[in-house]
Amino acid sequence: MAESWLQATVDSPQTAVAAVEATFEELGALVTWTQGADDEEILEPEPGATPLWAAVRVTALLPADTPRERVMTAFPGARLHFEIVADRDWDAEWRRSLKPLRFGQRLWICPAGQACPDPAGISVLLEPGLAFGTGTHPTTAMCLTWLDGQPLTDLRVLDYGCGSGILAVAALALGARTAVAVDIDRQALIATGDNAARNGCATRLRVGVPAELLPASCRTSFDVLVANILSGPLVRLAPELRRFAGAATRVALSGILADQAPEVIAAFLPWAPLTIANEQGGWVLLAGAVAH
Repeated sequence: MAESWLQATVDSPQTAVAAVEATFEELGALVTWTQGADDEEILEPEPGATPLWAAVRVTALLPADTPRERVMTAFPGARLHFEIVADRDWDAEWRRSLKPLRFGQRLWICPAGQACPDPAGISVLLEPGLAFGTGTHPTTAMCLTWLDGQPLTDLRVLDYGCGSGILAVAALALGARTAVAVDIDRQALIATGDNAARNGCATRLRVGVPAELLPASCRTSFDVLVANILSGPLVRLAPELRRFAGAATRVALSGILADQAPEVIAAFLPWAPLTIANEQGGWVLLAGAVAH
C-alpha cells in the first residue's frame, strides 16, 4: 500500500451523501466514511426519533498524487479540507468510529465489542461487513424503530431481502419466537448467519435464498413481514409476498423514496393497505396490516 494518502473532507446535506460518496469513488477513493458535521451527537436521540445527522461530513482517502484541483472541480462551490495522512489500519480506524445507536424506546444496535449504554436496553451486536445494513441508513433505521414499537412476543417474522440480517436478529431480540431471513446475495446470507450466532439466536433463525426456503409449494404465513429493498422489486414482489401473509399479518416496507410511495402502495393495496408511517432524508417507511 502507499505510504501516505490525500484525505479530503467535505460537508454535505443528508440527502446528497450518496452522490458525494459516488463522486469520491469516481475520483479513485480507497474508502469513504461519514460523521456528523460540527460533531453533532446522535448517541441518544429522542425516543422514536431516527438517529441521523442533519448535516454530514464525508471524508475520503485518495491516492497521494491526486491533484487537489481535480477534486475541487468535482465539487464546485464546496469548501474542501485537504490533509496528507500516513498509512495505517483504515478498517480498524473506521470500526473505532462506530458508536451504539438507539432505535425507538428499547432497541440498541451496538458494534461488536461495545457494550450497550443502557442497562435496561435490548441490544443487538452487529459486526459491520460487506452486506448492507448497519442501522445508519434511513431505511434501516426506520425499520428498526418500527420493530421496536411492535408487540413481537412469540410471533413469526419474515425478513425479505435481509442484507446483514439486522432486522431479523432485532425482531428476535425483541421477543419474536422465530424468524426467516432470505436474500439473493450469498454474502448477505453469510453475514446474517454470523450476526445471528453473535447474538445467540441462530437456532431460531432460518437463513437462505427465497427459492430454497420459500418455494412455490410453501404455504407458511408469518405474523410480521418486513422488506427493506427497493421500490421496483417491492412492486414486482407484491403478489409473491402475499403468499406469506395471514389474516392479520403486519407489514413494513422501506427502501422507498417519497415519490415512489404511491406506486408501492397501489401494488400492495389488494391485500395490505399501507400508509406512510415514517419519513427520513427523502426515504419513507410504509406500514399497515393485512385487511380482513
